[in-house]
Amino acid sequence: MLDVKNLIKEIDYLYDYGETEYDKSLSYLEDLDFIKDKDGRAVITKKWIDFSGKVTREDFISSLVCSYPILLDYLLWKVYHEAYAIGQSGDGKSLFEFIDHIPKFADRILLIREKNMLETEEIKAFCRAIFNGYPEYRTMLTRLKFIQLAEEVEDTEVEQIGKTPNDIWIKERKVSSNIELVPLKEKNIYTLTPYIYNDFEVTEDIKEILSHSWKTFMVILGMVISEYKAEGLNGISLRPKDKSNPYSEQSLETFIYDDKGKENKIGNLKDFVKHFCDKNHIYLFPNESPDVDTILFDLMDSRQFTYKDGEYVLNSSFDDRLYSSEGIIIKNRARKFKTMLKDYIEELRMTL
Repeated sequence: MLDVKNLIKEIDYLYDYGETEYDKSLSYLEDLDFIKDKDGRAVITKKWIDFSGKVTREDFISSLVCSYPILLDYLLWKVYHEAYAIGQSGDGKSLFEFIDHIPKFADRILLIREKNMLETEEIKAFCRAIFNGYPEYRTMLTRLKFIQLAEEVEDTEVEQIGKTPNDIWIKERKVSSNIELVPLKEKNIYTLTPYIYNDFEVTEDIKEILSHSWKTFMVILGMVISEYKAEGLNGISLRPKDKSNPYSEQSLETFIYDDKGKENKIGNLKDFVKHFCDKNHIYLFPNESPDVDTILFDLMDSRQFTYKDGEYVLNSSFDDRLYSSEGIIIKNRARKFKTMLKDYIEELRMTL
């Protein structure tokens, strides 16, 4: 019998880290195109990511568990017979609600409605885990409606994660948008999450940045800001929404300058990052904006960013270190990614 608790644990882990050692209990998710088996690793797909942006974490995980074929057939069979009984009682409104909730399952229901499905021990184990015991009609109907929100999305191939930002932050990479994940002792092969950086020997503060995906992102964005200023230009500016309290964590605003030097507010920093990732085929899981505002204030606390002349920029002493031999991994081995960021900013500048 399937270990239901372990299955839920595996899906929960995949929700955070996007990749795990392949377990045969996950094979049905591969059949449904939610994961791929790559070199013995279960790796989430774009279909998984797309679905993750439509429902809460709890609804996502329970929906994937309810998609287990044996359980799904049982739920469809049970909800059909309960809806049939409702229809016999003359409650037309509830019957219409049933039909409205299961359009994608209509053919499957027709195939299984005459079967005699038993509540096996395996089914009971699922129901205890997902429905806290007995599955009520309306709860089942809601769960089935959520499952149908998943759409077919073609997945793409991506290179294995390398040792430097240039080989990590590339197009088609799947990146965790959760900034609070515990760093992995050994990095994933395909999906990017925080991990303890040991690829090259670097100082502890540089290691801390390279170990955290979004700290790396923000530091390289800070380098782009510095390089614009070194060229005598204002390209992009990050500013506090509450200018009277710039050192308190808050939502940050993004300004882009056109070719005439006129500033244009384009929205908040989180949306800027999300749009950059979408534009460059970097897929965030779950499909939502990362809390990069929090990351920037963390970098302020560690004196790598500072607030100067009304905007957030790299601390000058840290900026100098990045361009010395001490910061060579970021200075020389992040140029491609930095160019990707700058090209996106330039595209925004040209369209203003």
